Amino acid sequence: MAAEVVSLEQVRRDKQARAAFGRWERRLGHRPDAAAALPDLPDAALHQLAELGQQATLAIYDVVLGVRGLGPGERYPDLEARQKLEALDVFLFLADQIRFEVMVRLGWLDPGPVRGAGILEMAKDYRRFQAEAGREPLRLTKAYPSYQQVERRMGLEPEAVVRSVIPQALAAFKAGLA
Repeated sequence: MAAEVVSLEQVRRDKQARAAFGRWERRLGHRPDAAAALPDLPDAALHQLAELGQQATLAIYDVVLGVRGLGPGERYPDLEARQKLEALDVFLFLADQIRFEVMVRLGWLDPGPVRGAGILEMAKDYRRFQAEAGREPLRLTKAYPSYQQVERRMGLEPEAVVRSVIPQALAAFKAGLA
C-alpha cells in the first residue's frame, strides 16, 4: 500500500476556500476554487458582486471573515469593534478591485498590479495588496466613451475620475450581459 503525501498548506487553503466560498453557489450561482482570481470569475458572478446587493455583500464578507476563521458574512454585525473595522477595510478594498475588474473587462481601465492575485490572498493580506495597488495610479483608457471629457482631470485626480465612472461602467457591463 502506497502512502499518500498530504500538503498541510493545501489542506489549510482548501479549508479557507470552503469557509470563504462555501455559500457562493447559493448566493451567486458560482463557487470559485481556492486559487481563483477576479479575472477567473464568470461575468454574471462578477456583475452581481459589483452591484453590491445583499447576497453579493454577504458573499464578499464570507471571504473576508472566512479567511480569518470568523464564520459566514452574516456574522459581521457581531464582530468586536476592531475586527469589524478591519473587515470593513478589507470589504471596501475587495469591492474596489471587483469594480475595477468590471472596468478592465469593458476595456475602460488598464489592469492594475494586483489584478491576477487570488481572491483569498487579497482578503488575507489586503494591506500588502492595497499598498501594491496604490503604487500606480489607475488609468482610464481611450476606450472609455467619455475619455475626452475626463482626460485633463485624469492627470490631477485619477482615482476620483475612475471612481466617478463606476456607475456608468456597471450599467454598460449589465447591458453587455443581456
